[in-house]
Amino acid sequence: MQEKFRTIHYGIGAVGSEVLRVALQRQDIQVVGAIDTHPAKAGRELGEVLGLGRHLGINVSYDAESLLRDTSADVVVQATTSHLMTVYPQLVQAVASEKNVISSCEELSYPWTGQGELARKLDRRAKEAGVTVLGTGVNPGFVMDILPLVLTSPCQEVQSIAVTRVVDTSTRRLQLQIKTGTGLSPTEFRFRVSDGSIGHVGLKESLFMIAETMGWQLDEVKESIEPILATRRWETGAFVVEKGRVAGVRQTAVAMAGNREAIRLELQTSLGAEHPHDSIVIDGKPPIKLTIAGGIQGDQAAAAIMVNLIPAAVRARPGLLTMRDLPFIPWWSARGWWKEVPHDEHLRVL
Repeated sequence: MQEKFRTIHYGIGAVGSEVLRVALQRQDIQVVGAIDTHPAKAGRELGEVLGLGRHLGINVSYDAESLLRDTSADVVVQATTSHLMTVYPQLVQAVASEKNVISSCEELSYPWTGQGELARKLDRRAKEAGVTVLGTGVNPGFVMDILPLVLTSPCQEVQSIAVTRVVDTSTRRLQLQIKTGTGLSPTEFRFRVSDGSIGHVGLKESLFMIAETMGWQLDEVKESIEPILATRRWETGAFVVEKGRVAGVRQTAVAMAGNREAIRLELQTSLGAEHPHDSIVIDGKPPIKLTIAGGIQGDQAAAAIMVNLIPAAVRARPGLLTMRDLPFIPWWSARGWWKEVPHDEHLRVL
């Protein structure tokens, strides 16, 4: 009899909905619950909320505590917000119910350096409950951290790692356009940066994951964020952006080790960005350069990664883990690669 992983989905927004659509296609997953506090979703039938045209026999719950307590599940797939401080109570609820957690929270992808106290608390709770907590996604969680680390495998020496991700937001969802300041004046942009409502979350987490995995002692970390201004008039489904107003954002995180630039991560997201791509350049022996034309589509990839990780999260050792603590995770095919891998609570690669 084929093993089924029972999942509860906490957060039915853009990412959470895409995760559910992927999970519902997998014959080895049984969705048993859904949680969302938005009035337009709570209490409604899940299939209706997802726009599937069919019912799933699951109503979206507003009461997370009761659903987590009363529903048997292997994994809580959580996709609500980017900031660990905000999402921490939700994670604690899930852990208290003795369920593994896979979260899209960007700050959870590698919280040990930036938010060590919260990370240690969560790690302790997870170990006491005997469950795994894991933060992941496409960025952070893959393109700008795990993928470049994997690419260093054939190197005898590595001096530096540089990753650039260029995204054309005209092809992406509205929320990303808002998050990158689309349509603002340069002055409004600076104000929104200062209050934290604009910009990518997770660049520092990717940088620290790379540095600590490579064993590099950093002397300085510099971050910058600046607007990309429209060079012509743009019309999107939600915005009219005149020339000279904000079309997107450029963010950079640079780590210095001694006199050398050890890590450079640059993210450019804007309307009509030319030649979207992901590129990784490793100054090593041998040198390596990888370019992914078009770049990896963020929402699709994030959802796939979260679903593909379900078997590994169930089998991993208890505690707060990061993507570098897990074995290689391929596409979760119908054959189920995980069936050939024995449960090993010490399974890890880094």
